[in-house]
Amino acid sequence: MPAPHPLPTRMDHSPLRQWDGAMPIIMSAIVLLMIVVELVQHGPHAPHHDEGTADHIAIMLMYGQIPIMFWFVASRRHPVRRILPVLLLQLALWSGTFVLAVALT
Repeated sequence: MPAPHPLPTRMDHSPLRQWDGAMPIIMSAIVLLMIVVELVQHGPHAPHHDEGTADHIAIMLMYGQIPIMFWFVASRRHPVRRILPVLLLQLALWSGTFVLAVALT
C-alpha cells in the first residue's frame, strides 16, 4: 500500500500562485489593456482630455500595486531566489506601464 501524500504546505506553492504574487501582474495587465483600448479608440495622437473615470481607475491600480509588492517581499514566505523572478516581472510590468503612459501623453 503506497504511503499517503502529505498535505502541501505553504512553501510548496509557487510565489506566482499566491495572491500577492499574482495581483500586481493582473493589475498591470488591466492597465495595459486600458491603454490598448484607448489607442484603438483614438490612435497614438489622441486629443488631450481631462482625466476621466478610466484614468482614475488606472492610477488607483498602478499605485495600489506598491503596498502589495512590499508585502510580497516583506512576508518572507519564500526564499529570495524563488520570489525574485516574480518580483522582477511585477516591477517590469509596473515600470513598462508607466513608461507607456508617459510616452502617450
